Amino acid sequence: MKTNQQQTQTPRIALVLLLFFTSGVLALTYEVVWTRMMVSVFGSTAVAVGTVLAAFMAGLAIGGWQIGKFADKSRHCLRLYAWLELSIALVALASHLVLSQIGPAHTVIYELVSSSAASFGFVRFVLAFALVMLPTLLMGATLPVLSRFLLGRTNTVGINLSTLYAVNTLGAVVGVLITGFFLIGRYGVHVPVYGAVMGNLMVGVIAWIASFRIPATLSGKLSAPKDLDEVVASKIGPPGPVTTRIILLGLGLSGFTSFAYEIYWTRSLVFVLGNSTYALTTMLSSFLTGIALGGYLIRFLLRRSVDRCVIFGWVQVLLGTFSALALPLLFLVSDTRSLNQYLVDTAGQIFPLVFAGFGVAFLVMLIPAMLIGATFPLVGQICVKDPQHAGASVGRVYAVNTFGNVLGALAPGFILLNWLGIQKGILAMAALNAGLGFVILFLRLTPRSRHPAWRLVLPTLLVLSAFTMSRAPLDFQFPSEGETSNQQTLFYREGPSATTKVFWDPAKQEKHMSVDGIVIGGTGMVEFKQLLLAHLPKLLLQDVATELSIGVGSGILLGESFRHPRVENITGVEIEPGVVEGADWFSEENHRVLQHPGLEIVNDDIGNFLRTTSKTYQVITADEKTADEYASNGFSYSLEYYELLNRHLAPGGLVAQWIPTTLPPEQYQMILRTFSDSFAHVQLWYFLPARKRGPFNSILIGSKQAIPISINHMSRQFAENHQAYQSLAPYGLSSAEAVVPHFVADEKHIREAVSTAVVNSLDYPRYEFYYPWDYKTEEQNKFVSNHQFIIELKRKAYAGYLAALVADSPESARLGLTLTAEDIFLVGFEKFLLGLSLTETYRIFDYVLSLAPWNESLRSRIYVIYAHIAASGGSPMERTQRMKRADSLYEEAPGP
Repeated sequence: MKTNQQQTQTPRIALVLLLFFTSGVLALTYEVVWTRMMVSVFGSTAVAVGTVLAAFMAGLAIGGWQIGKFADKSRHCLRLYAWLELSIALVALASHLVLSQIGPAHTVIYELVSSSAASFGFVRFVLAFALVMLPTLLMGATLPVLSRFLLGRTNTVGINLSTLYAVNTLGAVVGVLITGFFLIGRYGVHVPVYGAVMGNLMVGVIAWIASFRIPATLSGKLSAPKDLDEVVASKIGPPGPVTTRIILLGLGLSGFTSFAYEIYWTRSLVFVLGNSTYALTTMLSSFLTGIALGGYLIRFLLRRSVDRCVIFGWVQVLLGTFSALALPLLFLVSDTRSLNQYLVDTAGQIFPLVFAGFGVAFLVMLIPAMLIGATFPLVGQICVKDPQHAGASVGRVYAVNTFGNVLGALAPGFILLNWLGIQKGILAMAALNAGLGFVILFLRLTPRSRHPAWRLVLPTLLVLSAFTMSRAPLDFQFPSEGETSNQQTLFYREGPSATTKVFWDPAKQEKHMSVDGIVIGGTGMVEFKQLLLAHLPKLLLQDVATELSIGVGSGILLGESFRHPRVENITGVEIEPGVVEGADWFSEENHRVLQHPGLEIVNDDIGNFLRTTSKTYQVITADEKTADEYASNGFSYSLEYYELLNRHLAPGGLVAQWIPTTLPPEQYQMILRTFSDSFAHVQLWYFLPARKRGPFNSILIGSKQAIPISINHMSRQFAENHQAYQSLAPYGLSSAEAVVPHFVADEKHIREAVSTAVVNSLDYPRYEFYYPWDYKTEEQNKFVSNHQFIIELKRKAYAGYLAALVADSPESARLGLTLTAEDIFLVGFEKFLLGLSLTETYRIFDYVLSLAPWNESLRSRIYVIYAHIAASGGSPMERTQRMKRADSLYEEAPGP
């Protein structure tokens, strides 16, 4: 039966735990928002992300170590906690307001130290550190303060820490989920922080009021058996100073490996879950959930264990073993493409989507994360010896663990990913954990006072563990979309920002480059968009000498641009060094562009590069990495990004950005609205798959001055630079007359059409924070909706466009027939996708070609439709006859 004291303390302890749970929710709200904001300013390189995360954790460490000492001197820790929460609210608000205005200061600082990349990196770290220092200092102090408040006796430290740590971490999970899945998408980046500030104020006020009704310390509720420590001391002996130091050092090492694991696992799981904001949120919250579970469950071992040092040793051994094997086991027992497709299929409902993502992440992270979570309260029980100095002791333990986190956040981006890659890096971390565990076990289990069998058992287990971990494949490679077992890998690198692969398809004679599993370049389906970005700007402008290419990819875009004789200098900005190395495998396709004297490769985040350079360019091409299954890379479709591009346009220059038309319609129109709000003059061009196929392409053109569409200029370009445009011929784009029908509309009609769409910005990042069920719609249905939108937009702009073209064209009647045929083709293509009969399909497209038989672009696109029909079904004889019909389109016509 509970005593009166226990009955009185139960609701008081529950209140304290509820407050600390809420504190965890609010802390992760700040971290998620601030990390996002600082990455948008400092760049999204792995080094920049690690710097931001390290700064946050360093503040927590210093706060736990230094401010935690005041808990031992405080007469009422709950009141001190109240002051901390109130102070967090005020300081966090100030930090957020400064951070919102930090962009211009960042540019000025770069200009002052631009001669030294190392100096700029150091200043960037200091700037990030300073912005989060004060609020995170205060956040770090809350754990030792409440630990001192709940402390009853020394042997309850680990149990109290376990409860506090688990509750606070569980709050962190809730904070990540609410902020990542709802708050930022609904309210932007400012409202969640203002809400968190109000939350801290509320927690502080409640704690302040409660401090007058609750005794200065609570004891007894979470205590262990009274004689447990005496048993430990009499039978085993307490850990000596050497063992204690090793364990404390081991805690720092465990903190180091835990953050390294998190980065490695996040990099790995993007191949299954994708790299959308929601996928990253799911991975982070899964990791924290495992830590919370481990932090709570260890309390049951602490109540019953005779030697906590031995538990710590076994935890480290198990952590190393499970971490080494978890990732290979996931890819051994599952097909990543099937898992990814299942996740896409579950996107129609938010809860199945979230839980499916959690399930996949738990396959890799659950057991290791639980073991990581158990480590901190376990070491707290070992190292906190004097209850009168519990605040300082817990703060020191917390600081050691968190400083390890700091190094673990920085090391992968700066050193380990470049040196070891992902799988070898995980094995290195696993070896550190297992090695540490066996050192502790040898120290505690092999003395003469213990059972002599351990002297034989431990070496045997060490050998077995080493053998088991060595079974993890060191040559493991992550798969890419569309990759099959009969394709050959030519190049593979796990770099600091992404995993790059180049692979060859001998059946199709195609070479592909993928980044984190997404094919971004090569000679297959994506080649068409690279050629369009390279050549369309030259068909529009009178002269191009300087160019900025955002992303290097396979180098085909760069190589094609240099085929134009007047192009003198191109700057290629690429965030991942592995992509540049991979481009060398396309030397034949990209005309050995990497050796071109006019090419400058800059390894940097594009946002950081644009903010810190003063150069201007006549052409800027942007081909962002985008997956149809989920929104990613939202910065590259933001208002701030487009304004940066606009700022770096030379007079008369233009920006050309490729946009996939397989996005959800709301996302597609959001991009058009944001782009058209950023440039004075805008054009939309539309290119469907042609003879060599390719994706459904939209090309947005933005400029400061109006860029006329001149048939005469295009005709001269094709005539004078025939060799430069030769690569467009297989797609039917061999003349001005074949190109101009692909124009859709100018800024006037685009702005009218998307006037009700929302704008995507860094403050309101709506592109990434979409509704997941929007991506449930099949790709064809999303494309058809966008196709219908484009047709309607084109018809509204048709009259003015036709009048301008006719005035510029010597053969106005022929051009009129071409445009009429184009309109019929687009409507027919929509009907074909929706299930038009075979007879009607042939009738419509044969008629289209009869209207404008000279138009190679129409012929090329109709060939794709007929070839698709031939490959889609029927008997072998029927497929052969249908393919002959497709091939007959080129029997009497000049070849492409």
